[in-house]
Amino acid sequence: MNFKKFFALASENGIEVSEINKNKSSELSIELFKKEITSYSIKENQKIVARGIYNNKMGFVSTEKDDKDTPLFIINSIKQGASLNETDDEAIIFKGSEKYKKKNVYSKELESWPTDDILKLLFTLEEKMYAKDSRVSDVEVFFSKETAESIMANSYGLVLKNKTNYFYFGASATIKEGSEVKSAFNMFLSNKPSEINLDEFVDETVKKGIDKLHGVTIAPNSYKAVLSRDVVSSLLTALISNASSEDVQKQSSLFAGKLNTQIVSPKITVEERPLEKNIFYQYFDDEGVATQNKVIIDKGVLKTYFYNLVTAKKDGVESTGNAQRAGSKMGIGFNNIFLKPGKLSEKELIAKVKNGVYITDVTGLHAGLNPSSGDFSLQAEGFHIKDGVKGDPLTLITVSGNLFKLFNDVIAVGNNTKLLISATCVPSIAVDNIKVSAE
Repeated sequence: MNFKKFFALASENGIEVSEINKNKSSELSIELFKKEITSYSIKENQKIVARGIYNNKMGFVSTEKDDKDTPLFIINSIKQGASLNETDDEAIIFKGSEKYKKKNVYSKELESWPTDDILKLLFTLEEKMYAKDSRVSDVEVFFSKETAESIMANSYGLVLKNKTNYFYFGASATIKEGSEVKSAFNMFLSNKPSEINLDEFVDETVKKGIDKLHGVTIAPNSYKAVLSRDVVSSLLTALISNASSEDVQKQSSLFAGKLNTQIVSPKITVEERPLEKNIFYQYFDDEGVATQNKVIIDKGVLKTYFYNLVTAKKDGVESTGNAQRAGSKMGIGFNNIFLKPGKLSEKELIAKVKNGVYITDVTGLHAGLNPSSGDFSLQAEGFHIKDGVKGDPLTLITVSGNLFKLFNDVIAVGNNTKLLISATCVPSIAVDNIKVSAE
């Protein structure tokens, strides 16, 4: 589609201002099981998302077609959508920020990675998993490589482009010892194949499963605890979602009325770093506003909410570059969340707790978290901590508490940060109190 011709045609049809987002993506997915390729797919997608202001109302359309009829289809859809729009929100299409901090995060190394080498890697991974321990009975291996390219343009003359790629692979192993069966899961995420250490990945994955054998029960009680990076990521993301200005303005956020007040432990500092040079880098949001690195919580004090153009105007502030498209409306989103690390290793956190629990995984966050109170009750996996070391694995446990209390009860923050597929970079933490019960 010729954008200039489209904008001219839209103007001729009474659309005051218009915007086009064109997105292309490709994905290679492979799965192995029992030394056979069980799934192999290559997908290519193209999507055009357009908005326009017609009679002071915003209209929206999304299509996968891009042919000679597409421009007029988009224009008519925008006009129809605007005519049906009953919201009182001001229709805003952004002219552009003064400055954008564009970086190149596209990996040529990944782009040139031969598919034959990828398959060789996956079969080698599977072989090494089986060879690592005789108790490994079944192994499933998966791989995904994704490339995304986007261009945003509007009738004000703004043009923004971005191109990224990344891959991840993982393995799920079944561990059997007698009648006892446990499972282990692990994943590696990067955009540089040269960063792969397959032996280290295999060691870590198999150990995860073997460490779960011979589990013991635990008495229901409140315990000091170390929370793994994965657990911290899940709970911190749930907490930070309350920084949405849209929810604050609706009085449905736990952060409403708490700006510039102490909400969690002074040991907690959280930043959003969309400009961090990693696979989640993003220099403009879905409205074309330049993103910025920002402190969300500074030593326990809430410093900002996340804003898009509409919510920012309501509060008389500038957008923070956190617009995220949600269907036909513009919502609030965030990515590249960083929890400032401390000085202790995870082993030292466990030693500091001395006696308690080490929680490695939680599940059921969507069903097990009450968003209006912050209370949670989640199925979990973990270990005893005895005399400052990781002890026996725990069977069938549930952890419960409150997000605010949990992050106020932080004893120490670890130094073992890692970028996770959830677009968070967090370490383990130690907390003074979490309720643990047997299922």
